[in-house]
Amino acid sequence: MQFSLDTLLKMLKLGAGAKRDAGASVRVSVYVDATATPFLVQTVREALVPQTTSGLVRVERLTATPATPKPDTDIVLVLSCGSDYLQAAVQGLVVSGTPVVVIAESSVEVPFITEDTPLLGLVAATDADYLLSTLATWIVSHTEKADAFAANFSFIRPVVVRDVVEHAALTNTVTGALLFTPGADYPVLTLTQAGMALRLASVHGYRLSAERAYEVATVAVAGLALRGCSRVLCRQVPRGAFLVKGIVAGAGTYGMGLALDALYRHGVDYSAVNAAVSRATGHVRAAVRPTDQSPR
Repeated sequence: MQFSLDTLLKMLKLGAGAKRDAGASVRVSVYVDATATPFLVQTVREALVPQTTSGLVRVERLTATPATPKPDTDIVLVLSCGSDYLQAAVQGLVVSGTPVVVIAESSVEVPFITEDTPLLGLVAATDADYLLSTLATWIVSHTEKADAFAANFSFIRPVVVRDVVEHAALTNTVTGALLFTPGADYPVLTLTQAGMALRLASVHGYRLSAERAYEVATVAVAGLALRGCSRVLCRQVPRGAFLVKGIVAGAGTYGMGLALDALYRHGVDYSAVNAAVSRATGHVRAAVRPTDQSPR
């Protein structure tokens, strides 16, 4: 097993990168048409409550007068159930170059949007859960600030979490299957898993603090357990060892991701652990402190 200082430094860089991505500024402009139903307005209003100081939601009325979103806007949402000036207003917003999504109760109300494009989309639903999950998927696919959006708006987190976990699992499946040097796979697999843990913590709104070391340490220990399991199984099927290694690495990483997601969603309280560590540190300092032997 090779777990060097270089690997630890890479983990710190991953943590810093996750913090930077999740802490990026997020600017959402919402235009409400007079035809928007109370269902649409209430659903979007309750979902778009920023949970960090880096998030900002601007709300305006959509009228026949051309509207131009501010230059720093990341996403434009238009709430409408169809109006005479909707198409012209949306076309004017698209010209700004910011991705625009129209939210309606039926696609019949917005007939001019027939397909999704990089700058224009449609979310039509009468069920709040379906509307928000579809909107979350659309936003993630049309922005480079997915982590920051997830950190600010909880309804987007499931989509980002799924992407993070699946990407890490796929990466480790390939790594486990193709890296043949004995012992060399562990630090590579663990680095991917640690990066996944740090990124999941960030999108759930947790700070990059010393407490993240507990989770990274748990991931490292779990990685050792998976490595031992993989070795036992590989002895049983030596000809298919590469396949077994890939499956164990990928499935293990996926399981870790789901467990971490559940942990962060339900909240993490390390007060008891911190107190225990503090007491242990105090005992160690007392034990190594030089005894005062000066004459009285």
